[in-house]
Amino acid sequence: MKEIKLHLPLLLGIEAALEMIFHQEKKSDHVVPALLKAHPKWGSRDRNFVAENTYEIVRNKRLILHCLGEGAELRKMVGTWLVLKDLYNGSEYFSGLDPQRIRDRSNVSDPAIRFSVPDELNAYMISELGAERWNTELEAMSQPAEVYLRTNLRHISRQKLQAALQKKGIETAVVDGSDAALRLLKRANLTGSEEFRSGYFEVQDAGSQRISSFVTPEPGTMVIDACAGAGGKSLHLADLMGNSGQILAMDVEEVKLKELNQRAARNKVSAITTGLVSDTLIEAYESKADYLLLDVPCSGTGVIKRNPDAKERLTADFIKEVRRVQQDILTRYSSMVKPGGKMVYATCSLLPSENGKQVEEFLSRNEHFRLLEEQQIWPSETNSDGFYMARMERVVK
Repeated sequence: MKEIKLHLPLLLGIEAALEMIFHQEKKSDHVVPALLKAHPKWGSRDRNFVAENTYEIVRNKRLILHCLGEGAELRKMVGTWLVLKDLYNGSEYFSGLDPQRIRDRSNVSDPAIRFSVPDELNAYMISELGAERWNTELEAMSQPAEVYLRTNLRHISRQKLQAALQKKGIETAVVDGSDAALRLLKRANLTGSEEFRSGYFEVQDAGSQRISSFVTPEPGTMVIDACAGAGGKSLHLADLMGNSGQILAMDVEEVKLKELNQRAARNKVSAITTGLVSDTLIEAYESKADYLLLDVPCSGTGVIKRNPDAKERLTADFIKEVRRVQQDILTRYSSMVKPGGKMVYATCSLLPSENGKQVEEFLSRNEHFRLLEEQQIWPSETNSDGFYMARMERVVK
């Protein structure tokens, strides 16, 4: 990145993105793609420069403000970050900056400042994880997120997909412990590729891919993905099941289910049906599911690397409300599991209060379920996002 000249339109683009993220409270993962779409003439290197530096300024906001030591003018924040990255060129665009002072102030020992987390969130995470574990995970999540692909093995082998992408100049690496995951060695625009249009792969974090595998769905069975969102895990379940049986993908947002139907068509998946969450739908599938996946709403403390602006929204009150919703979903949706069936509870959180303790509370009130296995995926150990998953069985009586 250091050979890229600091062209004014790119700097203005970063500043415009930060205006929407910081001042209009829009999510960075919505703002950046929209900005790039609005500037189709930018080359791939320019696009990467704008995207990566926008995300990194969001990720390092508190450190940047500490180094700047004055105000929160967006232009000076951009310049401060470029100083920290040794990209600053003394442009008049950043008049008034003191590069040496910025560098001197960047040598800070407080992890909350160094890794740019609010004091309230920092204290909360330490209270649950302990300082050593939290600082380890925080350091891991302070790095840019890797891009992972999930091979649709019904259509192509991972080896053939890797070779096909390589011919297009897209280099990938195999992810250990997975039959389907590939890691992009350099960011690239994949959605326009023939392989993507043909449904040969999906963009999905390697840790996220482990959740569908953890469900261990058998071909020909009835599976319910009750918090499906846009369906990344539903599509993976369909691939694992050989597109046989039935998968009901449920969500509270119709727009996400419409996106799932479009993705299913591209993936040539026919086993998935969709339904808006309602008491009526839950009652209709009472004791019907061989496998139930509850990938519940959570704090997202395991995906801070991918969603750095979420750090500003994570408060104790927010997490408390999230835990209430999680327990409600566990209680209401578990009725869809048939006797002998399996239920997987999953989050993208690192917090025990959202993970194992939620499972313990549910099991204490539901003697007809028993815990079979649980796993915690730590970003520091996997270079992926952080997740928790627990597999339970509805006991036959």
